Amino acid sequence: MPQSFDIIIVGGGAAGCVLASRLSERAWCRVLLLEAGIDTPPGAEPGDITDVYPTSYYNKRYLWPGLNANFREGHPAHFPQARVMGGGGSVMGMVALRGVAGDYERWRAAGAAGWGWNDVLPYFRKLETDNDFSDDGHGKSGPVPIRRLPRAAWPPLARAVAQYGASLGLPFIDDMNMDFRDGCGAVPMSNTPARRGSSALCYLTADVRRRENLTIHAPATVTRIRFDDTRATGVRADIHGQSVDFSAREVILAAGAIFTPALLMRSGIGPAAHLREHGIGVVADRPGVGANLQNHPVAFIGMHLRKGARQPATLRTTAAVSMRFSSGLAGCNASDLYINVQSKSSWNALGMQIANVAPALLQPLSRGAVTLASPDVKDYPRIAFNFLSHEADLARLTRAFIRAAELSIACGNTTACGTPFPVPMGNRIRSLNELNRANAIKTALIAKALDLMPPLADRLLLTAAGKNIVLRDLLADPARLKAHMLDNATGVFHPAGTCRMGSPDDPGAVVDTQGRVYGVGGLRVADASIMPFITSANTNIPTLMIAEKIAAAVMETQSTASTITP
Repeated sequence: MPQSFDIIIVGGGAAGCVLASRLSERAWCRVLLLEAGIDTPPGAEPGDITDVYPTSYYNKRYLWPGLNANFREGHPAHFPQARVMGGGGSVMGMVALRGVAGDYERWRAAGAAGWGWNDVLPYFRKLETDNDFSDDGHGKSGPVPIRRLPRAAWPPLARAVAQYGASLGLPFIDDMNMDFRDGCGAVPMSNTPARRGSSALCYLTADVRRRENLTIHAPATVTRIRFDDTRATGVRADIHGQSVDFSAREVILAAGAIFTPALLMRSGIGPAAHLREHGIGVVADRPGVGANLQNHPVAFIGMHLRKGARQPATLRTTAAVSMRFSSGLAGCNASDLYINVQSKSSWNALGMQIANVAPALLQPLSRGAVTLASPDVKDYPRIAFNFLSHEADLARLTRAFIRAAELSIACGNTTACGTPFPVPMGNRIRSLNELNRANAIKTALIAKALDLMPPLADRLLLTAAGKNIVLRDLLADPARLKAHMLDNATGVFHPAGTCRMGSPDDPGAVVDTQGRVYGVGGLRVADASIMPFITSANTNIPTLMIAEKIAAAVMETQSTASTITP
């Protein structure tokens, strides 16, 4: 007999930890959380997982090994995705942006009734304790700490960025989560000065884990959803090499925008022709499963920071200040471009010397897809982002890159920086980022050499980055600049949209406004894959909001123990 629960949550990532915590608040609701990666239980969390600088990102132990994506056709590259309790929130940079109000109004207009800005704001407030603001737009008692670096603690480059923004007449935005104007802004972070604020650390606390009605298995890889006709009745999972069946009244998928649609398709929910191509029986023909894949295309510019311009080693944070602005292109929404600025680019000694200026497109019009390579769970799905396939996306990311280059050059005139240089995909410097002792030794030697010969540092870094692309020459040649953008636009870790919300009469919609999968019973999705449009921000905090909102919907519809007994 399968082990029986009321609710099974597949995926202990950003959303899954929220769901497990909230749904197990009711003692009669038996909750099972299944996570494919390792657990990080209270009191035994690795130091890199709790670190306020995202050292954990460079530890391949927390990532799916060998996962690749095509950012553009013919441009395959490694695509890191978290495989650890807390998901991306346990390894990424802790930027705690919500997006802009217009993002959620677009969701509502696209058929996601009840997901407009005023509808989602209460759940943003519910998830957070904002340490800087106390008005009605912010929470004061939620699990996740939100803070911004005080101006007095800004590193020199952050001050130079704010100065450059002021020279353009851009306002300084103290609260980017409620003030949605274009301008330079203080970056909100989900951490305290001493500890990361992931959903694993903030929601799956020792007290929560002691609940008798909450069971956690990790690592546990779900291989398929079990059905009785068109109703989900549980899942099958691989646990320590053994196949184990679990049953439940309801299954909630929170495996992220890559692995959630893949699991749906392997279980018979997706485009019928694609499923039959792989010999999979069709439970529900939903063409939207795996479609509508979105991400934030980004490019990179590096600068060598001389002594005196570097972020202090004691300041373990990423970005302090960023820039949000509008392309102004016809048919494109406001606040569609962003520049992330970091005074250090990696955990190691060399990364402490290299600044990272990253222009990004926040509201892409290009769409990609997640499809199956085979029905076998051991074969990763195919991921094709199709970056810059829409003409407006190329034009807008190019505008962002030009402004980022101008910002870099201007900051170099006011701080002790070397000559800015474009950083192409696959550059040799990134090979030194993996967290290990050998790289620590290598980067320490390189960093020392750069300090001993500052006049040669720029040339050495330009050569090490690859292709010897001089930034000023690139800006002066439109054809070369276009080619550079097409060749080097890469993806950050914000996949979204592959199981989008929509109205019942929308053939491309996969779930309704409570995350319930159309065409089947007992099955929901509650992660970034349900976003109709990607948010104009890092997706972690919006994903926590989604989980909070859907958890509330589940508790409302299953309000008594008697209605949820299998």
